[in-house]
Amino acid sequence: MDKEILHKIAVDKNGNWIYINNAEKGIDYYCPLCKKEFILRKSGKTGKGSRRSHFAHNELTPNCTPEGVLHYLFKKKLIDLLEKYKAENKPFIFNWHCVSCGYKNLGNLLEKVTSVKEEYTLGECRPDIALLDKEENVLAVIEIVVTHEPEEGALQYYKEKKIILIRIDLTSEEDLQINLTSEEGLIKVEEKVKNPDIVDLCMSPKCRDKYKINKIIKYFWHECGRGLHPVLGFKMEVDSVFGRQPSSDFTEEEMNWIKSKFNNVETRINHDTKGKYPRSICLNCQRMGRRYGSPRL
Repeated sequence: MDKEILHKIAVDKNGNWIYINNAEKGIDYYCPLCKKEFILRKSGKTGKGSRRSHFAHNELTPNCTPEGVLHYLFKKKLIDLLEKYKAENKPFIFNWHCVSCGYKNLGNLLEKVTSVKEEYTLGECRPDIALLDKEENVLAVIEIVVTHEPEEGALQYYKEKKIILIRIDLTSEEDLQINLTSEEGLIKVEEKVKNPDIVDLCMSPKCRDKYKINKIIKYFWHECGRGLHPVLGFKMEVDSVFGRQPSSDFTEEEMNWIKSKFNNVETRINHDTKGKYPRSICLNCQRMGRRYGSPRL
């Protein structure tokens, strides 16, 4: 953690969130989590040795820490943000890099989500946020990490139940917001969630067989190298809980499946990704009497 996390946000008597920069002496402020009275510590001094302005508990409250408050406030803002996107029927596009292969994934976080639940009970687990489909199945969980990582038992449960874990690490108060207007707060949260630290899902050819992903292969006619005869090309689409995405590369299993269904198919190398993809070859202008279609693996 770069620097000590302090209480930078309080609530007033009306329940409004107040950022430290906007706080004034003579007004009562309270802890957003435990609701106990805060003291405003804002000297106005700057420079070496001076402490950053912050709120502090008037009386020590067990288990109510700045880290806990940051976790609580971020979670509340994130739920507000997701509900806002759902109400407006907008896709929530986010991206992440696979921790195993480095592949950059892209998806719609709310593609199949109909409800967002806070502290939803799953067996012995209670993830910060659970994303459910219309059948009330949990598709993914969001864990917000400030100091305490998810317990090993919870991680194992998610794997066994094929529930996708999305992890967001917070390191400072600025991960929540710099200013406390509603829109700016949501924007700051949105930046973090659209680039989560870990997502336990990867749609790359190296990893996707480990996950619950549907694969659709499409084939189409195009001209041979001489532009004289029709030959087959192939496209791959992978479909996860975050929507359908194209993939230019194929696994060895996918390549073998295509070769078992079609004649005269060879393996080629994608010059950009160095991955494999199939392409039929024109042998003596041979016609391949198959119509356009989309077989499923």
